[in-house]
Amino acid sequence: MKIGTVVRNEYQGILRFGKVSKVYPNHKGDNWTWCEVDWVDDEVYKNAIAHRNSITSLDHSRNIYRVDELNQFDLNKTINTLVKLK
Repeated sequence: MKIGTVVRNEYQGILRFGKVSKVYPNHKGDNWTWCEVDWVDDEVYKNAIAHRNSITSLDHSRNIYRVDELNQFDLNKTINTLVKLK
């Protein structure tokens, strides 16, 4: 995974899109690569996390993701495919 890679992630049915902004090889000493992501239009996710935090009294927000939690995709192909659905 490289900086600038376009990725998606799904949380509780919420589809999120973003770009990798930082990469940390073996960040936690577990031989996994971890990434920070700049998410786009992520209000639904932020609201879901705020609600979860309010009912559990814990902070469930995250700033770093293991690479297997992120799915790379071809942005142009995806846009073209979605336009066909319109």
